[in-house]
Amino acid sequence: MKLNDLEFYGTPSGDVMISGAGSPLKVYEISDRDFTTAMIERLSEFYPDALRALSEYYEKSKANRAYYEYLMIHRFIRCNFNEYDSRSDIDAQGYFRFEFVPCPLRGECKFCNVICSPKFNAKLSDREMQVMKLYFQSHTPEEIADQLFISICTVKKHKRNSLERLKMHSLQEFVSYAAKNKMFDFD
Repeated sequence: MKLNDLEFYGTPSGDVMISGAGSPLKVYEISDRDFTTAMIERLSEFYPDALRALSEYYEKSKANRAYYEYLMIHRFIRCNFNEYDSRSDIDAQGYFRFEFVPCPLRGECKFCNVICSPKFNAKLSDREMQVMKLYFQSHTPEEIADQLFISICTVKKHKRNSLERLKMHSLQEFVSYAAKNKMFDFD
């Protein structure tokens, strides 16, 4: 499932509502496995501390994987995107736009600034560095895929994730940044 152009909000009864561009409003449920899996993947890549804390907190539910993962994502959404507003919580590029969610435990909860307002993991993985170095050297996605023995889809995913981690919007912006900062001069 694509994670873009989504708005979330919490109801007084504790449900999480999902509104997507071109799709009807719906209650987030345990059966929404594609969405849950996509969110877990996004958290593991960009917010690993939050995912680790959620995993720890819901450890007792781990025997039922679908329920366990649902609880983690439900909590993450309620802690970070609980307000209904006119701005998407996940934008068209798939970037999270966190909201300040009023919480009676803010400042007292051991998960404050871990699950809510989580720290973004900006460090590129070794594989992302390899892919971006080859892009820097003007290789095409096909050449990169062949050289690293990965699919073109995976190459593009590493590029997208790298640009997101570095808060850049284009490959040109990355190449300028890498040249200016002598990112690959040590080779």
